[in-house]
Amino acid sequence: MKKTLYQILEVDPNASAEEIEAAYRRLTAMRDTQWPDANMPGLVRQAHEILSDPKRRRGYDASLAAPAVTAYAMRDASPAFVETWGKWIVAIALLAGVTWWSTSHREPPAPPAAPTSPVAAKASADAVDPAAAGAQTRTTTAEPASDASTSSSVQGTQAAPPAVTAAPPVVAAAVTPPTPSVASMPIQKSAETLFADVAPSVARVNVMDASGRMVGSGSGVVIDDGVLLTSCHVATVGAKLTAKLGESVLPATVALADEVYDLCRLNVPSMRAPPVPLGSVDTLRTGQRVYAIGAPQGLELTLSEGIVSALRKVDGGTVIQTTAPISPGSSGGGLFDASGRLVGIMTFQHRYGQNLNFALPADWIPQMRARRATEPGWRASAVADQSQIGSPLALLVGRWLCRDWTTGRTGHYSFETDGRVSIAMSDTRDAATLRYGVSGRTLQISDAKQAVSMAIEELTARKLILRGRERSIACERE
Repeated sequence: MKKTLYQILEVDPNASAEEIEAAYRRLTAMRDTQWPDANMPGLVRQAHEILSDPKRRRGYDASLAAPAVTAYAMRDASPAFVETWGKWIVAIALLAGVTWWSTSHREPPAPPAAPTSPVAAKASADAVDPAAAGAQTRTTTAEPASDASTSSSVQGTQAAPPAVTAAPPVVAAAVTPPTPSVASMPIQKSAETLFADVAPSVARVNVMDASGRMVGSGSGVVIDDGVLLTSCHVATVGAKLTAKLGESVLPATVALADEVYDLCRLNVPSMRAPPVPLGSVDTLRTGQRVYAIGAPQGLELTLSEGIVSALRKVDGGTVIQTTAPISPGSSGGGLFDASGRLVGIMTFQHRYGQNLNFALPADWIPQMRARRATEPGWRASAVADQSQIGSPLALLVGRWLCRDWTTGRTGHYSFETDGRVSIAMSDTRDAATLRYGVSGRTLQISDAKQAVSMAIEELTARKLILRGRERSIACERE
């Protein structure tokens, strides 16, 4: 027996939209070897497309209900009821047969006699060719002779036939085109359902140095088979990367780095998590509810709820400002709308304000290309300026995890408001306390013997890049 769409998705016919969506995600997350039939993935997609559309689902349910109701009624009908209706059905069938036979065996009508009078000829011509009568539908009557002169003028001819009615032309009935179906509004999910649907596709990204020592962490979102998206300021601060999904820790490599957008694609070949559906910043409105899922402070699969507090126009698009709380480690995590669509990638937070967090639009994902941070384009500082985050000196204050790309060493830099900076390298136990100062875009660090100046190539609430003659240091805020 052919399975119904509900049986294919393994749900009850009365299942809610959320249950259908959850069943679809559960089935699509199955490995290829788990499918009993190679055709099942296509059947599951077709079942989901029909049952997730309220209008198409109602039509499908009606197609299931019609034969079921008839069979049910005939099964439960009494013998007397069946016998009575059986006689009526036989009688109707016989009547239809007789009507058909009498119609099909009726002699065709005799052709009209050829008109002999001028009036009759005109009437006949009008009946045959309505265009000759002015291409209009009307009735034409041939008047009989009314006096002797008329009778004598047509001697030897047959009397004019009775009134001839011109057959009206066949006009095709106007066909009203079907009203196009209106796309159903996206299903609004509860926070619990949304988390259950997308959490399996949100990963913690671990960053290690060449020796395998952990130097940082962030978050990532599955956007394609074996492809994880994260922030470049997470993926580029170390030599090795892994992605943690559930209990699995999988090796990852940077496949594409767009440092202008601060978005990096990671290849995770052995990853089996389903990709999340992509949304668009164009569907968002200020005040709309959104959800952030990431791994703040390494605590993977943390859900936070908020609203879109502003939509900030920048070069190339729109950045999302949200009250959904994030913390260090959330960078690269997903910002989802109430339907579970990925609308943004969490990137940084306002360190000196409250509920000022920012996400890059998911619309940038298809536009990614290999670019260095030095190329012209969008910068996090553009949003920082609009949000009045503060001066470079104010942005610098705090604790940073830094990597010296020249020596490969990592360390913790803590900049204080009183001009002191504490530097503790990972390969030493003692921390050095030095003095620092900022002049324009130059950072100077000094002790009693010498001073080192470095250009501040990039400084945001989350990222710091310093360039010197012989050194290059990349930092992420802790």
